[in-house]
Amino acid sequence: MLTMGFFAIERFPEYLGPLPGLTALQTIKGPVTHVRDADTIEVAGTPIRFGSLDCAERDTREGQAATARMRELVSGRTLTLTCALNGRSSHDRKIGSCRLPDGQDLAAIMIREGHCVRFW
Repeated sequence: MLTMGFFAIERFPEYLGPLPGLTALQTIKGPVTHVRDADTIEVAGTPIRFGSLDCAERDTREGQAATARMRELVSGRTLTLTCALNGRSSHDRKIGSCRLPDGQDLAAIMIREGHCVRFW
């Protein structure tokens, strides 16, 4: 049952309001220090893989467009993201979700705009 709860929170953070942050095993707040591609960014030096996103690879035209959009969304010197991490990792990356200062979920924006699809 715990696995299903993490599945829903990881895959559908935009519908769950504050729940991802409340159930997170770790929360990171800070500036984006690097955008690796459309579904992996670094916040305060911590690599974070969005658990709910499946984006085209960076070396494709679609992947380049998605990565460019992610860069647009997180650009700004004073932008501080809040990222809820679920305790899982993929390679060197923590798995989680991140919100902009206005509360919008980054993965939800990327899905809504058609740059990425939901990871199943």
